[in-house]
Amino acid sequence: MAVASVIVEVEEGGGEAVLNSLASIDNISVYGIKDNKIVTVIEGESMQVIDNTIKELYSIERILGVYPVYAGDYE
Repeated sequence: MAVASVIVEVEEGGGEAVLNSLASIDNISVYGIKDNKIVTVIEGESMQVIDNTIKELYSIERILGVYPVYAGDYE
């Protein structure tokens, strides 16, 4: 299983809207929000799934950036 810890930066005042969008993505867990940054963990069967999910995040309105902090692939 692959996992990545990711900081999602959102527009000022966009936190709630982005949190609602993230809730609809099955392989993302949200661990907190501070200022305009949301701490998430993405899980998937492979690093390709993680990469595809990160690309999907960029299509969500009000997201300014997606910054992986840690990524690993465990068996």
